[in-house]
Amino acid sequence: MSVQLKDNSGVLYVERTVNAVSIPVVTASIKLTRWVKKTYKTYFKNVHAQEENRELREEIFKLRTRLLLKRNLEYENRHLKRLLSLRRKLERPGLTATVIGNASFSGMNLVLIDRGERDGVKKNMAVVCEDGLVGRVWKVFARQSQVQLVSDPASGFAVRVEGAKSAGLLTGVGDLRIGSIRYFPNNEILTKGARVITTGGDGICPAGIEAGTVLSAIPTENFFQNIKVTFSAPLTNLEQVLVVPYYASSSGAKQGKGKKS
Repeated sequence: MSVQLKDNSGVLYVERTVNAVSIPVVTASIKLTRWVKKTYKTYFKNVHAQEENRELREEIFKLRTRLLLKRNLEYENRHLKRLLSLRRKLERPGLTATVIGNASFSGMNLVLIDRGERDGVKKNMAVVCEDGLVGRVWKVFARQSQVQLVSDPASGFAVRVEGAKSAGLLTGVGDLRIGSIRYFPNNEILTKGARVITTGGDGICPAGIEAGTVLSAIPTENFFQNIKVTFSAPLTNLEQVLVVPYYASSSGAKQGKGKKS
């Protein structure tokens, strides 16, 4: 009989009690189910978004790599075109080479190029770039060669200064940016910024290669001036160079002997 008891509204007390207990449980269950579904959807959306982001990052990386390669190729092509133009200007054969490393040791200024004896490179061949004189081949191996830079203290190239009659010897002082000219008489007046050009008198470098510009020229008591020169070639950042044989004349039958190390 107690089970059949009803309240004033006619609802069984047992039904009301069951509802009072079950409704919060059902409500909580519904909320939990909705939360799980939402979390599930959010999780898969995040996974999908992460996958898309990964794919986009990979695509961006590929595009940047292609752009970088394209720019590098364009940069190398410009350098090679300028080197080929220089070779035509010199009216003599030349071999393009890539600087592959710095081989400096014992205080010498050297770089390594990717051309050697098998490519026709010989000791004392001049090495130039589109900006000017770089140095000379110092040691030759089968597929590589060491180049003694013009900045090396043991180097020496016959040069003249634009606007002057006398000639001198361009040597390095160990500085990759600045060298000096020796044996240039005091009676010649030199202008700062005047071009320094090879004469071909050293038997190594052809005439007409720009080597640098006059930085300063100070007469001394020893008959010769103290001349500082800024090198034309970017010796700190060499990439592509041209290896050029020396010929005593433009008809060029026999290669001249180079300076001994």
